[in-house]
Amino acid sequence: MLKRAGDRVPLFKARARERLVRAVNRCVPPVRRLREQRDRYAAESERYLLERDHLADELQNSVRIANRGPRPGIDDQTTTPTGGIDVKRLIETLSVDQLAIAADEYYRTNLANVDYYFAKPMTAIDEARDYLSCFAQLLAGVRPLPAMRILDFGAGTGWTSRALAQLGCDVVVCDVSATALAVARELFERQPIAGSSVAPTFLLFDGHRLELEDASIDRVVCFDAFHHLPNPQHVLGELGRVLKQGGIAGFQEPGPNHSKTAQSQFEMRNFTVIENDIVMRDIERWAKAAGFTDVELAVFTSDSFRVPIAVYDELLVRGQALAAWYEHAWLFLAERRVFFLSKGEQEMSDSRERRGLLAHLDVRLDTDRAAAGDVIHGVATVSNTGTAVWLPSHVAHGPVQLGAHLYSADGRLLDRDYARVPLPSRADAGIRPGESAHISFELPVPPAGDYIVEFDMVAERVCWFQSNGSKTTDANLHAE
Repeated sequence: MLKRAGDRVPLFKARARERLVRAVNRCVPPVRRLREQRDRYAAESERYLLERDHLADELQNSVRIANRGPRPGIDDQTTTPTGGIDVKRLIETLSVDQLAIAADEYYRTNLANVDYYFAKPMTAIDEARDYLSCFAQLLAGVRPLPAMRILDFGAGTGWTSRALAQLGCDVVVCDVSATALAVARELFERQPIAGSSVAPTFLLFDGHRLELEDASIDRVVCFDAFHHLPNPQHVLGELGRVLKQGGIAGFQEPGPNHSKTAQSQFEMRNFTVIENDIVMRDIERWAKAAGFTDVELAVFTSDSFRVPIAVYDELLVRGQALAAWYEHAWLFLAERRVFFLSKGEQEMSDSRERRGLLAHLDVRLDTDRAAAGDVIHGVATVSNTGTAVWLPSHVAHGPVQLGAHLYSADGRLLDRDYARVPLPSRADAGIRPGESAHISFELPVPPAGDYIVEFDMVAERVCWFQSNGSKTTDANLHAE
């Protein structure tokens, strides 16, 4: 074991250089084993590791992992520690209703520290890093869009629900604890959503049935709650029932040995809370029975992996540093499961998000000279050349219109929002990839001068298409 940072260099220096050189020799194909490159990589990495104590610790930990033999698979489990609580037996001794009461008691007992709940996810640096990294993965996998109805299952005191509401989602805040939901309500009152939003719905879960209609939910988010369930298979069936076709359920949970950890044993012993193990092949089997069609897991780590410039360059050019990242990430991946259950084929993305928004424009004005204060007429053909549906111009979220910027003759931006032209009413169903629309429009003539009018498509409150790589089209205008 390493000593204090001040004693680290004499003990670590020789071994670190030797290990790093060996690692490089293993990763680089023989044809590329150029001594100068190897020495530069090893020397720079060694210096960096000696300067950064935590990376030195991580390297030693990685070496220990690499030397301990075959690693466990995704669902390999250890035995319950001697004298410890077996979570399966605990579930057998308590009913769902008793555990629901215990969950509520857990929150009521901790109300003296209610500011901790209001501060989430920014409670402490380690927790904040982990919460935000994992929640970002859930957002990336679930892709909740404005106006989607999202079930935040096991929402607790509501920090994830508030984040989803801020994204414009219609959130159902669901938990088995009435006390937790009361705190969540107060959270929304203390920290109201910026801008217009749909008020969240608060739903008390009885542990058995969700009071929601079939196929009434677009997405499900479950952050660190599913492993507390005594009846996970039954609840997964409920989530499958309320989720629409094309929907996604995302979960952030621990791994297959969660119940054996010291923290879990403490929680189960003192609070009668379930700290279940997450076994992915059980999840897969239950999910298929519940109507889900696909299971995916996110591969990431919430621990930052930092390297010097030379190593980063090696990663980009040849990918050699990925072996070191794997060693760094392995412990996190072994103990964490961020997974997604899909129900049927995913719907095509639309203009509520910027991904896939591209267009081709053909715009013509009937004249390039007009009197100031008058109007000029034009026609346009706009074609969807991307992969996302353009939503109609009248919808509340992600409406697509033809927009115009006004520039001076020398290229200075005068008015970014000079004009908007809605899509024709016959496009009420939206414009799908490969489709086009023809538009007739009027533009106000600005004060006397010479101008450039630049046309681009815009998904309101999402993006101008030019930022995705679409080409704009210009027209000169002289105002008399």
